[in-house]
Amino acid sequence: MKSKKFIKEKLEQLFAQFNDIKIQYEYRANTYSHIIEVTPLEFFKEDERYLILEAELEEEFESLFPNENIVFISEGSLSEIKSAEFELGGKSITFHNEVTNIDFIVVEFSESVDFQYSNNYALAA
Repeated sequence: MKSKKFIKEKLEQLFAQFNDIKIQYEYRANTYSHIIEVTPLEFFKEDERYLILEAELEEEFESLFPNENIVFISEGSLSEIKSAEFELGGKSITFHNEVTNIDFIVVEFSESVDFQYSNNYALAA
């Protein structure tokens, strides 16, 4: 089995168990590295069951493909996905302000998105 096919199958299995995450994959031939970004960061760092499955995937990959590298990253990592070969999960849009943080998962969208939301604090006299 080729390494890319192995990774794609394993990531699809992982996503089936944690479908509220987003996974992006990119292969870098110059370093024989498979870069996998998992978001959101909180999930990547805090879900113990996910972390165990990720470690098992890394160990299995390294034993099958000892001349290649597998690297898991998330938001804020020094490495980033430049051109994803495949993605699992929706597009995430996050709005931050002093009052609240709002996360949207967009499953399908067109190129133009029109947000028509405003706060009108005018008082009638």
